[in-house]
Amino acid sequence: MMTNLTPAMFAAPTIALAITVWLYTYFWKRAADKLLFQRYMRWVTALAFLLNFAWEIIHCPLYQGGAYALAHVPVLALASLADAIMVDLLYLGFALIYQNGLWVHPLTLLRAFWLLAVGGVGAILFEVAHLAAGNWAYTDKMPLVPGTGAGLSPVLQFTLLPILIYSLSFYLAIPKADSKLV
Repeated sequence: MMTNLTPAMFAAPTIALAITVWLYTYFWKRAADKLLFQRYMRWVTALAFLLNFAWEIIHCPLYQGGAYALAHVPVLALASLADAIMVDLLYLGFALIYQNGLWVHPLTLLRAFWLLAVGGVGAILFEVAHLAAGNWAYTDKMPLVPGTGAGLSPVLQFTLLPILIYSLSFYLAIPKADSKLV
């Protein structure tokens, strides 16, 4: 639960959003099927927000000051929006590496491994930085990733949700009749 909203906390999501928009435009211009790419990215963004919002609600009691209360909903929604931007950025970053806006199909074991690894390491770095800055703190109920001080719940959130979001989005974005075309 964010306890200390500062202007600096908005810098990283704003920069991430700008890079995400640039990468989205880059891949949209190069997409063989622009409509498919747009539909896929809309699903990624929507599912990223919804699934991260659910996760934020579920694990908010693990943060100091994070009780289930209606007053926390806007903060959780803002955190989920930032999470959705990061999920988009992670996807488009891999698209840049693979030079393919629909790299998730097929999702090979190697690609899944790298996605899980980058998501997990990124989450640990993110959590450690925000904890050090005093932006939030955990309760004693938060399990920690050994040797890092990062909470297990937010690390699992960014390790597991992206692969689920990308896979489910691909399934939802591709009409069954067209699935063999990609």
